[in-house]
Amino acid sequence: MNSAVSNFYLDNDDLRFHMERMVNWEPIVELRESIGSEVCPYDSIEEVIETYLDMLADPIGELTAERIAPRAAEVDEEGCKLVDGEVILSEATQRNLQDLKDADLMGITLPLQYGGLNFPTTFYTAATEIISRGDASLMNLFGLQGIAETIYLFASEEVKGQYLPGFCSGELTGAMVLTEPDAGSDLAAIQTRADQTESDEWVIRGAKRFITNGCGDVLLVLARSEDPNKYAGGRGLSLFLVEKSDKVQVRRLEEKLGIHGSPTCEIYFDNAPGKLIGQRGRGLTRYVSWLMSAARLSVAAQSVGICEAALRESQRYAIEREQFGKPIKEFPAVAEMLVNMQIATEAVRALLYEASQMVDLSDGLNAKITEMDRKDPQFSELRQRHAYYSRISDILTPLIKYYASEVCKQVVDDAIQVHGGNGYMKDYPVERLFRDARITSIYEGTSQIQIEWAMNRIFKGNLNAAFEAFTATDYEDADLNALAMEIHKLQDALNESIAFASSKTDEDGQRDTDYRALVARKIVDIAIDVYVSYLFLRQAAQSERKRLVARKFITEAKVRTQMHRELILTGERSVLDAFEMLISEPN
Repeated sequence: MNSAVSNFYLDNDDLRFHMERMVNWEPIVELRESIGSEVCPYDSIEEVIETYLDMLADPIGELTAERIAPRAAEVDEEGCKLVDGEVILSEATQRNLQDLKDADLMGITLPLQYGGLNFPTTFYTAATEIISRGDASLMNLFGLQGIAETIYLFASEEVKGQYLPGFCSGELTGAMVLTEPDAGSDLAAIQTRADQTESDEWVIRGAKRFITNGCGDVLLVLARSEDPNKYAGGRGLSLFLVEKSDKVQVRRLEEKLGIHGSPTCEIYFDNAPGKLIGQRGRGLTRYVSWLMSAARLSVAAQSVGICEAALRESQRYAIEREQFGKPIKEFPAVAEMLVNMQIATEAVRALLYEASQMVDLSDGLNAKITEMDRKDPQFSELRQRHAYYSRISDILTPLIKYYASEVCKQVVDDAIQVHGGNGYMKDYPVERLFRDARITSIYEGTSQIQIEWAMNRIFKGNLNAAFEAFTATDYEDADLNALAMEIHKLQDALNESIAFASSKTDEDGQRDTDYRALVARKIVDIAIDVYVSYLFLRQAAQSERKRLVARKFITEAKVRTQMHRELILTGERSVLDAFEMLISEPN
């Protein structure tokens, strides 16, 4: 891959279109920075935005193209090793991390007082996408900055002062330590124990599995601190900070299909000292819930980065590869794959940056109203704005994690197909991208978990306010308004599907919750098509090319939506009623 002469921000027209034309930076900056104050290094909002865009180009875009991407094959081949209980990263990964440290990119969202940049989530998401395009496995180290942000949001001032400067400098790395051998997606079933000693200190004992960067210096561990007979399930779990020590044993490294540059560890805590983060009993319901939301965005950005890399490789190959006397891009079947890959990538990117903006606005408003006097004349208005953005971000984060990872798998699958037999060989980067992509729909919550999260919020109406705003928009353009009417029909189909699934009853006349779960994916897919259609329509008002993209996407979304709607309205549930017969286990 000849990436050494490019810049992974400047060469990406669609990403630049979002960053420079579609992202509404001003309200995000207003909530993030105190322009004009002594503690703010900027003189204007325009200066802040210019700083963001400049940094996406250099160092992030340039560093990724010139150093990180050329090392990706070496990282994949060498992988990680466990030697005498110590995890050794590949030399190329170590160089990548040093480059990121030297560029001061390891504390992007943390406040200036700890050595961070105090940049918003939307910027961090774009940086994550760019770096993932260069090496998807590096995201699993770079993308763990949410560990430090969790400490900033919920830990004591003493703990913040002790650890956050090290995260910002890159001297400390972290890990989110949740999963256990018998508790995967069901975190409420966690058995790792946290006990208090006679001196009121905490010690952690138990095993954890599938821990990304479990060899990190600072581990945020979810453990059972309360009596399970009194506080069952998630109510008895607390979050603890545990430092790397001889009481934390990495027992093995998983041998994985892809993401070889990122160590996935099995860990045993042998009465390891821990520091309580926040309040007892709120580890899962508040702190890990926040951390998982941040992780969803990171994996979604990783997925978009992989899509972009696979798309570039496929376009290049289709131009250079000739069959029957002409480049294969001229064959309609190949052309269709390339166009579908392009539009799918743009669709996911559109939803990704919509979600990241909603998170920034929700978090920024929450921070502002937390510091305000409730008697302040602006308090009520800001609280209402926060509720609006919070509801939307709460559903868009599981939606984008699901959507991005599923599209990512399809795009890299098509990339292999464009390459033909060559794509199956390690000589071409798409083979590695194919392996790296597969985990995205599994870790940080499987697609099925994301659908369940999103479905519950769709039924609660979390998307209604956003859809009402879209519906009320007049584009002052006959063609765009005509497309808007087509999207309104998709929205009608969504509402009809929701109404049917919510009112369907079983044989006993009770609400058929199993059927609702059965059709959840179809309803979520319709909701995504509606939302992305509106986003493309908004983009179409800014770009002639995006008009073509919007029209094609909406045309195909109509067909998908009609299919899903008709299937939902059949009420067909043989998967549930005749499961054993349908799977027909062989004799």
